[in-house]
Amino acid sequence: MTTDPTEQLIRSALHAEADRRPDPRVVLAGLRQAQPRRSRTPLLVVAAAAVVAVAVAAVLVPRMLQRSAPVVGTAPATDQTVLLAGLDDHDTTDSVVLGRFGRDGTAALASIPRDSLVDIPGFGQGKLNSAYSRGKEAAQQQGRDENAAAEAGARTLVDTVQQLTGTHVDHYAVVGMAAFGQLAHVLQGIPVCLRAATHDSRAGASFPAGEQVLDETKALAFLRQRTGLPNGDLDRIARLQAYLRSAANEVIGGGRLADPAFVSALISTVQRNVRTDPGWDLLSFAALVRDTRPADLRIGTVPITGSDLDTPYGAVIGLAPGEVRTFVADLPHSGTSAPDSCVN
Repeated sequence: MTTDPTEQLIRSALHAEADRRPDPRVVLAGLRQAQPRRSRTPLLVVAAAAVVAVAVAAVLVPRMLQRSAPVVGTAPATDQTVLLAGLDDHDTTDSVVLGRFGRDGTAALASIPRDSLVDIPGFGQGKLNSAYSRGKEAAQQQGRDENAAAEAGARTLVDTVQQLTGTHVDHYAVVGMAAFGQLAHVLQGIPVCLRAATHDSRAGASFPAGEQVLDETKALAFLRQRTGLPNGDLDRIARLQAYLRSAANEVIGGGRLADPAFVSALISTVQRNVRTDPGWDLLSFAALVRDTRPADLRIGTVPITGSDLDTPYGAVIGLAPGEVRTFVADLPHSGTSAPDSCVN
C-alpha cells in the first residue's frame, strides 16, 4: 500500500525525539479511524503548543489532515493542573506557568515570577528560578544520569510550586527557552506591540515603540530583556503572555493548520525542546483541552507583596503564600481574557 505523503511528513517530524512522544502508530491509527468533526482549535491548545509538544501533535495533526474523530484517548475524569516551565541554557528557570484545564471547557494560566522568594523542599529558601537546577545538581552528585537528574530537577520545581500554591500538580512540561525563538521562525514572525522604545545591550534587545514583528533572534531578546523595563521581571512575564497570545493567533489564522509542512515544522520544533513527566498520557490530555473555549481562557500573575526586595539571595519578589493560594484556588476566574494590546 502506498504511504500517505502527509503521514510520512508527520513521521519525519516526530522521528528525532522518539523517546519523548507517543508512538506515532497510535496517533495515526486514530487518524485512520477518524470521523468528520467540526474544527474548534482552541487558543489555549496553541499557546500550550510552545510548551507541550506532543499534546500539540495529538490535537493539531487530526485537524491538519482535516479528518476527524476525537483525538485518540479519553479525557481524564477530573480537571488537570499542569506546570509549564521554560529553562535557559544554564538550567535556570526563566518562566513558570501553572495551568488549570477544566472538563467544563474553562482554562487559566497563572504566571509565577521567577525571582519569587520561596521555600524549596529539601533545600531551604531561595529564588524560584533555582529550584530546578538545585534538584538536578543534587541528583547528579548522587551519580544519576542526565535523564534521571533532569527529572529530579523538574520534581523539585513541582514540589516547590505545590508547596507555594497549596495545589496538586498533575503533570509538568519543561521547555528550553530557545524553542520560543524557533517558534517565531516557523511562524515567519510574531507580531507584538510595545508602549515605548526599549534598549538592553546585555540581552541584545533594542525595540522601537509600537507594533512590530519579531524574527527568531528578536523574539528571544524580547522575552529575555530585563534592563530598561519599568517593572523588571513582571514586565517580562507580561511579554511572555503577549507572545503566546500572538503566536496562538498566528497559528489559528490564515488556514495554517491545513498546511502539512507548517504543522510538521511546528511539531518538530517543539519536540526537540520539551521534557514531560513519564506518566503523562498526552493523548488523554489532548482530549481534555481540545474543546476549550477561547473566550474562557484566563491569563494572570499571582499577587505579589513587593519587588526588588534586598535579601541574601539578591533582589527578589515577595509573595504572600495565603494570597497566592487564594488566587490559585480561584484560577478559572483569575486573570483576564482581554489583556492590553501593548506591553512594556
